[in-house]
Amino acid sequence: MAPPSKACATRLTRELRQFRAAPPPLAPRVHVDDGDLLEWFVLIQGAHDTPYERGWYVMKIKFKPTYPFAAPAVSVLTPNGRFAENQSICMSMTEWHQESWNPAWSSQAIVTGFISFMSANEHTSGGVRTTDEEKKRLAAASLAWNAAQPGLVKKFPELADAEAMKALETAKPR
Repeated sequence: MAPPSKACATRLTRELRQFRAAPPPLAPRVHVDDGDLLEWFVLIQGAHDTPYERGWYVMKIKFKPTYPFAAPAVSVLTPNGRFAENQSICMSMTEWHQESWNPAWSSQAIVTGFISFMSANEHTSGGVRTTDEEKKRLAAASLAWNAAQPGLVKKFPELADAEAMKALETAKPR
């Protein structure tokens, strides 16, 4: 993929700084590999009062080099019972709907929208259908699954540290 445009790099650098300073609710961590500002990994806690409540999920956002003038691709890496792993998810704030993309939307808005959409039951491309019981089972297994993935632990070392994850879980949203 082409490198980010100057406007894209400026915008994503600013958004990354803002995200780290004040993460959106239920998304306490973001990781960006050195040299690849276009690919973000976000650690997401399952929303309360949903089958995902006890789960921890890693979301991937792949920005286009022309962001914010083009919508990103969004996928989830952790098994969850709502979306197929590592497949592009169709929602209004993604590459599937460039016609409805708004350049004013930020990475934080994308993450917040994803968390909300994850809790819904509507069928979508990239989605899977499972029971609430299966979603709860996957939520309970999600931390262990993430911790068994060396690439994810490298991005989020706290995945391998039960005390660090407990601290994230009990932290009050900023």
